Amino acid sequence: MREKKPRNRARILLYDLSRVKEWWMIAFSLVFFAFVPNIYRIHEVMTMDYILQMLSTPPIYVALIVVFTAQIFLFASNDYFDRQIDALDMKKRHRNPVCNGSVTPQAVRGLLVMTGIIPLALSLYFNFLAFLFTAFSLFVFYFYTAKPLRFKSKIGLDVLSHGVLINTFPYLFCLVALLDFSIGALFLLVALMMRSAIAQILQEVRDYEVDKKVERNTVVALGRKRAVWLTFTLYLILTFTTLTLLVTNQVYDVGISMFYSIVLILCITYIPPFIKLLRTERNYGRIIEKLWVGQGRATFGMSIRYVGSFALYFIILFSFLV
Repeated sequence: MREKKPRNRARILLYDLSRVKEWWMIAFSLVFFAFVPNIYRIHEVMTMDYILQMLSTPPIYVALIVVFTAQIFLFASNDYFDRQIDALDMKKRHRNPVCNGSVTPQAVRGLLVMTGIIPLALSLYFNFLAFLFTAFSLFVFYFYTAKPLRFKSKIGLDVLSHGVLINTFPYLFCLVALLDFSIGALFLLVALMMRSAIAQILQEVRDYEVDKKVERNTVVALGRKRAVWLTFTLYLILTFTTLTLLVTNQVYDVGISMFYSIVLILCITYIPPFIKLLRTERNYGRIIEKLWVGQGRATFGMSIRYVGSFALYFIILFSFLV
């Protein structure tokens, strides 16, 4: 019998531990969604020449490096400091490289130092405010799972910290770097924060059985059913607010442009997961893992929904804005 080749430890450290495959496309899209509207804000017109100019100059690539290294820092910290809790869950123990022994704690600590220094140093390329924001974000990323603060085990603070920074950092960093605080940019930021809060609550619903044994978070305090209804309430607020602002912009020229219609399109794709979640009394973990867009492990169905959503979005974009 042929022996299995040992897996490359560097790949495990930089790819598996940081879970790049789960977030790279979203992170790249959020950076793009920050830089492209900024062109319109500055020039009051969108042309291919301006987009090519953006792609041929350093700022967007520096921003991508900052975002990617900070995200690696975040997810590596999560797996490192959650290793003892993840060991209680068979699935998490298997896919956490620190738990299953694929990487050593010393290697993870070295990675954290490297991915902490790089975004801090490169953020100075933009402005000092970007540096301060990056430093604050890395502080939150670290203590989101690390003791003694461990924000994710504090009722309310777990959802607040995740909503404000954990999933929104790629976009918010770019806004700070570009000093872009226009109405449309702030709307998308709030939408991302609401989606991030929903994602955190659903993750806690998924992990409820393990979490209640070791810590007390928002879902452990609320119970799974009430937590699901809370996420559904946030979802409805986000959906109808987006729809209202899009319609009022078309009718009264007050609100948000069709450039941000992607938010509404993605909200529509969340309907099937919510129908299943609201109907069930159990199997929350399986439903969230398989159906929630952007939460849990990527599946073929999720990919199709994302591709379909963005295809429809670009059709709308070119129909209304070009």
